[in-house]
Amino acid sequence: MMASFVLNSAVAVGHCVQKSATLLLQKNVPVIFLASRFESSLPPLTTKQLSENIQLRTVQETAHYPRPLVLLFGWMLAKQRHLDKYCNMYHSNGFDVLSLKMKPAQVLIPQRAQNTVEQLLSVLQEPGLTKRPLMVHGFSVGGYMYGELLLKLDQQREKYQCIRDQLTCQVFDSPVDFEGVAPGFASVLVDNKLAQKVIRKSLEVYLNTFKTTITSHYLRSSAAFHKNELRLPSLLLYSRSDPIGVDTKIEQVMKKWKAAGVPVMARCWESSPHVSHFHRHPDEYVEAVLKFLDSVGLTKQEAAKKVLRSKVQKSQEAQQAL
Repeated sequence: MMASFVLNSAVAVGHCVQKSATLLLQKNVPVIFLASRFESSLPPLTTKQLSENIQLRTVQETAHYPRPLVLLFGWMLAKQRHLDKYCNMYHSNGFDVLSLKMKPAQVLIPQRAQNTVEQLLSVLQEPGLTKRPLMVHGFSVGGYMYGELLLKLDQQREKYQCIRDQLTCQVFDSPVDFEGVAPGFASVLVDNKLAQKVIRKSLEVYLNTFKTTITSHYLRSSAAFHKNELRLPSLLLYSRSDPIGVDTKIEQVMKKWKAAGVPVMARCWESSPHVSHFHRHPDEYVEAVLKFLDSVGLTKQEAAKKVLRSKVQKSQEAQQAL
């Protein structure tokens, strides 16, 4: 009974997120114009549906440098057409994208999340995807799935050392930590304060009841996310008005990373719905992402500079050998 309730609640949250995006379109927020701008500059693409939840889209144009690959961890119940808007942003800047759609069962049943992560890691070990710069762009509860991936990379270091070496940076949009699950879900599901209290309490009882089989996995994933063992440069995109991706919790993580010497950039909006910052503030969102990518050397311009430096170095070494 309790598990069924939580599953239905998760589905409702996903629908709320989708509904917010639809309402933004109805209010003439410039989503269509931004999408058209990217689509008009998109290079030829190849799309492969690797599983029900995993899709790989690659740029067909030849690159003179290892083409970066984005691991896009979607929010719960996000459809591929929603994720494509973000994919197009990256494709227009020379990136390939491996996107993962999140289902409620993957969030509520850790074993399913772990199976999906193993499948994702298996894909990353296929010829053509190895030895390429990897970056992560995660949304909402996609941060939980990424935490599960980090745990796998730590538990099986020898097997996944190449992937550990490939990871270069991470971007998180409206990330949700464990502490915000119950109150965040409750505030989104209903407006009535009494009903929010009932739902919040029910979720807390569920998590307390299944501490070993459910909650412990969330906590380990959260700890891996907080630790950021690989010290990956990070960009956080969030809002003061988001009841799910709570700003103070996000800023606590940022403070922890900065104290550990991790380069951190952020863009915070005063009023912007959960995982809707791109829709509400398209230009500012793209500017923040591109500025971050430039800082870690993953833009086309920076990649071209690396190629040039490599050629100059090889030429100098050849001359010295004569």
